[in-house]
Amino acid sequence: MICPRCKTENGSRTVCSNCGYFLYRATSQNVAKRTGLERAIDDTKIVGKGVWKIARVIWIVIVMIVLSFWVIAAIMFLTGGKVILG
Repeated sequence: MICPRCKTENGSRTVCSNCGYFLYRATSQNVAKRTGLERAIDDTKIVGKGVWKIARVIWIVIVMIVLSFWVIAAIMFLTGGKVILG
């Protein structure tokens, strides 16, 4: 590959050996073509990460509610208050 800046021949290198110019540019021409299945798998991973974040928040809220119930029940038991179930 010839460097566009200093015109040095660099073979298959991605950085010019003379001036250090990056010869490889990430453009749509350099990207490997992906099939529909590969794009669908990537989309599923992205959506799955979002769903996992939401599920984690919901799980934390549920755990906090359950723990607060047990803390209140323990406080009522230790102070002699009546615990009303159901």
